[in-house]
Amino acid sequence: MAEKSNLSQEFTLPKHRHKLKVIEQPLDEDSVCNMCFLSCKESDIHACEICRFRIHVSCAQGIEEWKLNPAGSRKQHDHFLILQRRPATFHCDACGKEDDKEPSYLCTECQFWIHKSCANLDPEFNHGDHDHMLSLEFSLPEEFREFKLSCEVCSEKLLPAYWVYHCGPCRYFVHVKCAGKKRMVADDNIEAFPKLNLALLPEANETVQLIVRFLNQNGILENLMPLQIDNFQHRMHSLVLSNNTNKDKLVCDGCVGPIVDRRYYSCQQCSYFLHITCSQLPGDLELYHPFHPEHPLYIRHPEYCCFFRQCSHCKLDTNGWWFECAERNCDFRLDMKCAFIPKAIAHRSHRHPLCRISVSNVDCSACGRRLSGLSYGCKACGFYLGNDCALLPTTTTHKWDEHPLILIFPPFTDHPDEFLCEICETFAHPKYWLYHCRECDQSFHPHCIPRHGMSRNIKFGSTIQIAEHSLKLVEKGGFKSQCGVCRDHLYETEALLCTACNLHICRKCICVNLKKEDTAIISPCSKTLGDS
Repeated sequence: MAEKSNLSQEFTLPKHRHKLKVIEQPLDEDSVCNMCFLSCKESDIHACEICRFRIHVSCAQGIEEWKLNPAGSRKQHDHFLILQRRPATFHCDACGKEDDKEPSYLCTECQFWIHKSCANLDPEFNHGDHDHMLSLEFSLPEEFREFKLSCEVCSEKLLPAYWVYHCGPCRYFVHVKCAGKKRMVADDNIEAFPKLNLALLPEANETVQLIVRFLNQNGILENLMPLQIDNFQHRMHSLVLSNNTNKDKLVCDGCVGPIVDRRYYSCQQCSYFLHITCSQLPGDLELYHPFHPEHPLYIRHPEYCCFFRQCSHCKLDTNGWWFECAERNCDFRLDMKCAFIPKAIAHRSHRHPLCRISVSNVDCSACGRRLSGLSYGCKACGFYLGNDCALLPTTTTHKWDEHPLILIFPPFTDHPDEFLCEICETFAHPKYWLYHCRECDQSFHPHCIPRHGMSRNIKFGSTIQIAEHSLKLVEKGGFKSQCGVCRDHLYETEALLCTACNLHICRKCICVNLKKEDTAIISPCSKTLGDS
């Protein structure tokens, strides 16, 4: 029972037009509180002598508490909230949960209803799993509502209408009901898993490093670099050890990865280039791969740059080398990236090892795309990476920025502003990876950059000679361009372009032409004829 000295003798209740007086005993034996509906028999009450309104003193104090000091004097609701002492089943407008084990506050005007524990939440909270104070927000901040976000503790989806604790600079969000919990994950870090033989990622040239790892494990990595070699995939000419003194942007014809090392093998007559590592892959290599345990796979290469093969794992085309099953009626092949993909990796974006596991309908933690099949994952943390994101290099380039673009991971504490992708011109998700230039403050979605998009396994720029045309494989045909044979439109699709007469030919017509060994369907190059 409340102390009498602390009780006001008269009390005005919001939305009740009469004054209430404190009485020690109810006016009748059956009186109940009009707020909590419990008996007034043994409690001090405020009573209205005119309309027989009754309310416990303690219930009335709850109203005054919200009137004078609603959760740290911060505005949460426009109306007075009435304390409901009797537990009730309802949908809390603060946390979104249904719980009938505690009192609540109710707005009788608009049916706003929240748990008492939610009403008493601190405006700031120090969560043990995060370095900064978390601030209470009464809905998901406007700038984050277009994104799919999850609670950092339970990994469940955040709904925009409910209250949330968050750290703005880190884009860190926690359900209010999860604020007092710690994320239950294994304490082991990467160093505790030496037996997994982890591949360390990201790397500057990830495919080369995976091939080096494979060659090392099989004892076939050579440290010697002969000045000249004969490679099984390029029999026309010998390959010469070269130095990239001009820092040309060269692409390996084997793995279709950029050549970032100073030394490499090349055939200048054919503009054919190989990483030193790729040149050491034996021509008679039998690869026994877990993706295809039934038969061995053998290394193959395209006869022409326009002959593409689709990888059976990632479903992307490649005109680089690939591994293929030689069994009849077995149409299985792997491109160079998928062929050497490791069983387990240690990635700088996550503190635990990521193992190759089969997943279904989970989101990639790097880009948000839906994953199914074999991917990398840490089940304890709900962290998953698609193979393409796991193999993204530490740096990349784009023609719109003169500096190297660095792969960055959240939290982006040193960049409080939103990131805008320069290519697709949409704001980047605050939880997904980006390539970023600090000097120019330019950002790019990794998969918006062509080198890491759907054509990432195709080498463009190679040429073939047909009907006196020097046809160069280009990523996109020119504006309003059409195939000179079938008249299909080639804008925004790969094509072969004559560097002399600007003739465009689609890849389909070229492939049909080459396989038939008949050049009659392609008219001779007009520029070449004129020059002669």
